[in-house]
Amino acid sequence: MHTKPPPSVAEQMRVLCSGEDVARYALQHLGLHAEWRDTNEPGNTERCQEAVNQVFTLTRADVEAGLAAQGLQPENLSRFYTKKDSRDGWYFIPKKGGWDFYWQERGYPNFLVSFDDLAEARKLLINEFIPVWLEHLHVPCRAKDGRTLTRL
Repeated sequence: MHTKPPPSVAEQMRVLCSGEDVARYALQHLGLHAEWRDTNEPGNTERCQEAVNQVFTLTRADVEAGLAAQGLQPENLSRFYTKKDSRDGWYFIPKKGGWDFYWQERGYPNFLVSFDDLAEARKLLINEFIPVWLEHLHVPCRAKDGRTLTRL
């Protein structure tokens, strides 16, 4: 693997907030083969993960601080809807005594998780915001029903 200093935490946060593919970005940053992004080819998943680990050095605290510095609460990220609607996507809906978080497809909610603690709900929202390539940054959170989860 090529050695090149990782980008600044601010640049890493810019990539996360843009929704850009972190594996593709890491390969490009390190000057590696773009074809390695095809994880259907043997060995490429490992190559991509190694590149991502080398380039994305930010911590969970960096992610949380980066969002706060932009004045963003996790529920205000562009990938979450906070009002019921018919379109597909991630929904974080306030309700009396708590919040519901779910994925909606074809008008039907899936993977519903309810929270009575906003801090716990925000942990899961940030987990869903952070790409799976950075799974080590996902933290457990407690749902209203007592389940502990890191992803939906």
